[in-house]
Amino acid sequence: MQSTREWPDAIAADTATASSTARPHRAAALLQVLATTGYGIWLWLGLSLLLGLSPPGRSSTLIPLGLGSVLAGSGLLLAGLRIPGLASWHGWLPRPGHRPTRSALMALATWLPVLAVAGLAHGDNGFWVTRLAGTALMLCSLVSLLLATHDDRARLPSTLQRATALLPACRITIAAYIGGLWLWLSVLAQDEFIGGRGAYLWVLLLLALALGQGLLESGLWQSLREPETAAGEAAANRGRLPARLVASLLSYALPCTALLLGGASGNLLAAALAAPGCLLGQLLERWLYEGALADAVGAKAA
Repeated sequence: MQSTREWPDAIAADTATASSTARPHRAAALLQVLATTGYGIWLWLGLSLLLGLSPPGRSSTLIPLGLGSVLAGSGLLLAGLRIPGLASWHGWLPRPGHRPTRSALMALATWLPVLAVAGLAHGDNGFWVTRLAGTALMLCSLVSLLLATHDDRARLPSTLQRATALLPACRITIAAYIGGLWLWLSVLAQDEFIGGRGAYLWVLLLLALALGQGLLESGLWQSLREPETAAGEAAANRGRLPARLVASLLSYALPCTALLLGGASGNLLAAALAAPGCLLGQLLERWLYEGALADAVGAKAA
């Protein structure tokens, strides 16, 4: 007979096994994209503090930090409220007697540098302890993204794990891309935009991230059509092409057009269209891709 102490682990294992073949929950996909966006904002904020490039003023640090906190912490909040279908956070049920998973512990640890940056932020943010906290924020956000992606891939069969080899790079790139768009919007909303060469470099960087992310996503979908994952070939194309086109338009065409037309000049309207549009496009893209993975797993199990 299984001991009571082992019940939480058994429940978590059963949940992970079931989730690998279940259809993705749209609200869960939304929370995942929101968390990725939040980590992306923290990545850029931590890097700017490390390099001393953060705009002067306490609000220039606290506003993007708070925005990332709302986006990254929404999943934990809803899991704590026991919302049906959203009770798990990083594979952990935040209940008495349930031990956090490794990725959940890392996600919780990321809040320590968040609190440190919030407490240390001041006028020029040049204090070495503030830079150290920014470095910790950047690294913790990066590791949290990688561990969450590792857990997602670990629930898949071995052939599909090979087919999703590009997924870690894809998650990091999309976090940097969409987080950069929201940070751009945050700077413009605070009327702290500074034009010139730096603005052009920022636009070019985001455009390069968009190109890289598009190539990585194409590689992920192409991997589902390889012979060893032939069971997922039909799943990858089953009525998803029109929706994928819409996702690409929202994720890449709209933000890149906004960057080209208003990125260097600091157009707030362009940023207000680009950032939410990209988030919506990535929500649709993730829901479609996870649906294709679920179909592929189901086809192999049949």
